[in-house]
Amino acid sequence: MIPGWSVSPWGFAWLGLLASLVIAAAWRLHALRRQWLDLPGKRRLHDAPTPRGGGIGIAAVLLAAAPGLGDGGALVAVGLLFTAGAGLIDDLRPLPALPKFGLQAVGALPLALAWPMAPEALGTVAAIALAWGLVLVMVNFWNFMDGSNGMAAGQALLVGAAVMLIAGVVSPAGWLGLAMVAGCAGFLPFNVPVARLFLGDVGSFALGYAVAAMLLMAQAQAEGAGPSWYLLLLPSAVLVDAGLTLLARLLRGEKFWLAHREHLYQRAVLHGWSHVQVGLAYAAWTVLAAVAAWLVADGTAARQGMVLGLAVAAAALVRVWAGRHWPLASNLRNDMESAG
Repeated sequence: MIPGWSVSPWGFAWLGLLASLVIAAAWRLHALRRQWLDLPGKRRLHDAPTPRGGGIGIAAVLLAAAPGLGDGGALVAVGLLFTAGAGLIDDLRPLPALPKFGLQAVGALPLALAWPMAPEALGTVAAIALAWGLVLVMVNFWNFMDGSNGMAAGQALLVGAAVMLIAGVVSPAGWLGLAMVAGCAGFLPFNVPVARLFLGDVGSFALGYAVAAMLLMAQAQAEGAGPSWYLLLLPSAVLVDAGLTLLARLLRGEKFWLAHREHLYQRAVLHGWSHVQVGLAYAAWTVLAAVAAWLVADGTAARQGMVLGLAVAAAALVRVWAGRHWPLASNLRNDMESAG
């Protein structure tokens, strides 16, 4: 049994999957009636108006898992409400970038207070600040990667499953991972292979928040240890693609908060890959990264750091090589520059 719940973990998983499925179906019909749609455009990969905000079911499942997280569950729930709530507001009535980031920053703080990053090794203030930054990075990077069918939810599902295996399902990290798997499994039938519903910011924000929460909780299980950087192997596909794309845009002086099609997965689709092929390629990387994380979980800090460094270097080389073979079309670049 999970503390705070009278059902087994697997019973909760089935309930969460069903809830996510039902909420996604109901939300899709409601969004169609209210015309809450993402329209096709030069900065998007879809070619038909599609309802957004379908990730609200995933957010609900993650929120329902909070009682099983122990003493920090209430803080995690409050942070999730602020973070996913900012996304929901943006899905219904677009928010400017600054207020949206402000709500994210407020939402990240309760999670950072509940599970700071290795406070024994770093000190309380630095541990909270580092955890706060990690939450903001994950929330925004997951949002950046939500542009291809199944990408954001598929990556989150795999990360959740990996955390379950590494941390154990009855741990706070594994319990949240189970909720993540259940919520994403209920949503994905509406998003793959053809998108009939999009996550929206409510979904991508909730997923990024939960991924950060799982990493911080898994870190907390290594009592008295320094940061377990090998855990960053699990979301490395997202971190490398979003991170390098963001860096390139900053170096060019572009407005990085504007929508674009410069991510590697977007270029792949624009150059002929299907959404399913792209999603499977990223999934394969994440599975291999999860295996590597599992193998070094009990290793020394030096070994963990070496494996993480090699993985990031390999991913960066793939990103650079593929970026050269899938260049951004000049007309797309002109569109983005003129809009900025």
